[in-house]
Parts: sequence; structure tokens; C-alpha cells
Amino acid sequence: MISKTDEHQYYFEVQLNHKEGRIGTLSAKDVTGTIEVATPPEFAGGVPDKWSPEHLFLSSLCSCLMTTFLAIAEKKRLQVCNFECSSIGQVKLYEGHLEFTTIDLFPKIFVETEADFTLANETLLKTYKHCIIANSIKSLLVHHGEVLVCKKQVA
Repeated sequence: MISKTDEHQYYFEVQLNHKEGRIGTLSAKDVTGTIEVATPPEFAGGVPDKWSPEHLFLSSLCSCLMTTFLAIAEKKRLQVCNFECSSIGQVKLYEGHLEFTTIDLFPKIFVETEADFTLANETLLKTYKHCIIANSIKSLLVHHGEVLVCKKQVA
């Protein structure tokens, strides 16, 4: 649940309930639906075909980039046809524990015309600075942003 206590201070809440084995169910009071999560199959006892904490970590970064970009684009009146983002996170043993050491981000922004490229690139750079999730992690973030022209549908 999101609550705003004062200017620029927010609280978010999720609930995890163990289901069976290494599987749990995530929910939030202010969100419809649930997400099943489990240990990834790369680790002992892992469960295939389920979202893992590692997937959700990378997903939160992509989602935050998208929502931040679209909010800034709206303020700048930048017309965006589409936004896609993929990410690859490298987990390594570091000082005796596993952690994400590097995350490569591949946002693709689709705009109406090449005339929007400069504004879209400026917006993307601002997004990197204002993404809450990106600002909250210690992993090295490597940005591979692209701005492309939307493909027109042929009638």
C-alpha cells in the first residue's frame, strides 16, 4: 500500500506468504492479483518456470525506468509510441557472498520522427538520474539506451 507522509516521503508495502517447498505468493493491498515466486533453478532446490527474486529485482529496475521516462516525457510533451526495456544482471561471488555486480539495461524508446531524437535522448539521460530503483542499488549500471522511429502500420 502506498501512503504519503509528507512531501517526497512514501511508503510501499507488499506481503509474501509461503505456499509450499520453495514457492511463495506475493501480494499487495492496493494491487489486484498475486505473483508466485520461488528460488531460481540455478540454485539448489530451485523451481523452474516461476518468477524469482532475481527476476523481480531486474523487473523493478526496467519498470522504474519506464515509468520515470514516461512521466518526464509527458512533462516535456514528448510523444512516445512505445517503450521497451530488457536487462541482464550478472551475479557473482563477491567478498564471500553472491550479489548483482553489473546490470546492463537496454531501454528502447520509440518516437514519431527523427526530430524527436534529441529530446528523447535528453529525457532518457534525466531518467537515469531520477529512477528511484536505480538510485537505490549498488550494482554497476551500464546503460545501452536507443531511440528509434516508430514503424508506421501499412493500411
